[in-house]
Amino acid sequence: MQAFPQPPTTKSDRHVEIAEGSFYVETELEGDNALGQLIGYYAESLHVHDISVPAILPGHYGWSLRWCCMERCPNLDTGIFSDSYVFSKLETFWASHLLMARWIWSTRSVNSARFENLQHIHLRSCTRLQVVLAGWFTNLPSLETLHIIHCGDLSHVFICNRQDKDTYNSPFLKPDKVYEESFPKLTSIHLHDLPKLQQICDVKMEAPALKSIKIRGCWGLRRLPSVGARGQGEKKPAVEIEKDVWDALEWDADHRPDHFEALVHSRYYKEKLPRVSVLR
Repeated sequence: MQAFPQPPTTKSDRHVEIAEGSFYVETELEGDNALGQLIGYYAESLHVHDISVPAILPGHYGWSLRWCCMERCPNLDTGIFSDSYVFSKLETFWASHLLMARWIWSTRSVNSARFENLQHIHLRSCTRLQVVLAGWFTNLPSLETLHIIHCGDLSHVFICNRQDKDTYNSPFLKPDKVYEESFPKLTSIHLHDLPKLQQICDVKMEAPALKSIKIRGCWGLRRLPSVGARGQGEKKPAVEIEKDVWDALEWDADHRPDHFEALVHSRYYKEKLPRVSVLR
């Protein structure tokens, strides 16, 4: 299993860092003409670490952020970013040890531009995290890497809620339709120590460009992304996963085990030893 990626280091000219030792942080992040609005309107890169505040950005901001890194912020509230945030320029989100967070983003608006440039999601040791992105989104057209490790309560990475007609009050939803989410540029998925994970996405997930998927310690996982049949001479996605998990996966007519390379069992998988009697 590949080592967890390091935080992004490329800082823009409009970079903001908020860290332990910063004075009056919570006050400055609130109110008119405060630090929170300055970050929301102008910051292109944001690094927040080792502080105890419940929120970072005021609502409906985040328009200019290209990368965001959050580490060791134990009191960041239940959700990090709510429905009003727009991250149309965000490319990289990296977070670790956000101990109170239950979700990262939540949105109920049909706005395909919210995450149109998001390329990399890396999450580690967010122990109460249950979902990464919840709401109604059309797809993540630029997402390339998804790497999540040690998030013990995570049940889904993406929840679309398209079947929830009452929530969105939409006459266009068809309860008998099978909805899909496409991730056209997604090439790498690494999921490690997510014992409650059931699905990556709660609707059918298509990832035609997928190259590798590495799974370890995700004992409840029941479905991989659909990659489709590759043409002659095209390399199939490589899979590293425990045999027990692979054997429990669900398939259908256009989503089959032979769409992937021959299985590589995780080196942490231990085969059951045969029962034998010891003669003395």
